Amino acid sequence: MSLKTSPAQPLRRPSLVCYIFLVILTLIFMVAVGFLITWLVTKPKKLHYTVENASVRNFNLTNDNHMSATFKFTIQSHNPNHRISVYYSSVEVFVKFKDQTLAFDTMEPFHQPRVNVKQIDEALIAENVAVSKSNGKDLRSQTSLGKIEFEVFVKARVRFKVGIWKSSHRTAKIECSHVTVSLSQPNQSQNSSCDADI
Repeated sequence: MSLKTSPAQPLRRPSLVCYIFLVILTLIFMVAVGFLITWLVTKPKKLHYTVENASVRNFNLTNDNHMSATFKFTIQSHNPNHRISVYYSSVEVFVKFKDQTLAFDTMEPFHQPRVNVKQIDEALIAENVAVSKSNGKDLRSQTSLGKIEFEVFVKARVRFKVGIWKSSHRTAKIECSHVTVSLSQPNQSQNSSCDADI
């Protein structure tokens, strides 16, 4: 009895799609390793922000809840990193009371070098701003005790620089709550730490 043998099947070669897939995986791996090495070398530390020397001048709240005041304060930005500098642009500063904006201003772009503390003086003016009935009530309650508590909110576009490399733009949101100011002693206020989301 004779045995029939089927012809040998040709070996399948990897398709072009497989090659492309392997190349993409390799590139992703190399980028991930690059980021890991950069992180290990720079050891990035969180940026720290505080509000200092806050005061409220010329405060006035009418019977129909229109408020005017000048809010003065210093924003201190601390960059503790030894290898990372920070570029700030499109900087917006808000004074808020219970999520209602009372005053707004923009800040000039600036660069913060490595291991640096930068202080920025701000004076935001609220002129005849209509506040809600509940906020007007709370403001009267606070001022009757000789104080005002407000929030400073900063929004900016930032870039980080390590050596000659610059990151893409990121949005920084800095919230400084419980900024308490004495109306009877306007030059005395406590420093307020801020929460930063970058």
